[in-house]
Amino acid sequence: MGTRIRVSVAGPAGLDELHELRAELDRTTGLSWQEGESGSDGRVLSGGVSEIILVAVTGKLSEMAVTYAVDAARKVVARHQARRLDPGEATLTTEPLPADPADDEPDPPERTA
Repeated sequence: MGTRIRVSVAGPAGLDELHELRAELDRTTGLSWQEGESGSDGRVLSGGVSEIILVAVTGKLSEMAVTYAVDAARKVVARHQARRLDPGEATLTTEPLPADPADDEPDPPERTA
């Protein structure tokens, strides 16, 4: 079972902030972060007062690795907020992903020639 990590940062934002935050999250956590969807209109970054939502899926990492990724992401978001004049609100949430039914199937036997 995997875990989805979602980072949401609201407030005034420049056009490069999404890319900078995403790059720093990628480097620091070792995960691949993607743009998420905002609740109402699906826009992630519209300039002015906006909301940046980034999502990463940890896959089948151990609980310790998920905790490390979440802690690292929190530190990145804190640094990001500290650089802003008007930091707005930032949230980081996690949610377990449903188990993949294919995971319950045994691996096929290896073939030898």
